[in-house]
Order: sequence, then structure tokens, then C-alpha cells
Amino acid sequence: MSSQLFSRSFLKGIPGQRKEQEINRLIQGFINDLENAAAAGKTSFMYCHDNNTSNQGVRPPVITTNDLIAAFQLKFPDCGISYPETWVEADQSNKFLKKGIVIDWS
Repeated sequence: MSSQLFSRSFLKGIPGQRKEQEINRLIQGFINDLENAAAAGKTSFMYCHDNNTSNQGVRPPVITTNDLIAAFQLKFPDCGISYPETWVEADQSNKFLKKGIVIDWS
């Protein structure tokens, strides 16, 4: 039997810690693509977040667009951060909504 003690505040803080860890994981995964875009001469890059990803059978924390925007603003403080939603034509009869967080360093 473990002799470790768990306080109420520690246990209540776990959801927030997990959410922060997941946001940091998402941003780290994004940085390689962002660096490739910058190396190619681009001055902005769109991040499209899929909130339906699963973490090894564990229910992932709910991360909102506002959570991600705030995290990106902290990570990229002198860049423009926006969340545009644009209808894009797939072909003559079909359109789809493209939305994501845009980092602009122009």
C-alpha cells in the first residue's frame, strides 16, 4: 500500500493540470509545421484543431478555441493570433467551412 497522501486541493487541481498539459502537447506538435512554413518563406500559418482526438483511452480534457488562442498568444507574444472562418469551394457545387487559429508574423 502506498503511503503517499493526496490533499483535496491537489486532487481538485488535476483537471486543470491535465488541460494545461494537453494544450502544451498540441502547441509542441504544431511548432514543427510552423517552423517549416517560416523556412518556406510564409508569414502566416493556420492551425486546425481536431478536438475529437483520444489520449490512449483516457477521456481528454475539453479544450476550447479560447483556451488555444490564449495559449498561442502566450507562446507567440509579438505575432497576430486570429480565428477566421472561411467558406472554401471544393468544387462547383460544394463548399466547406475552413476554420482554425492563424499565427501571423508578417
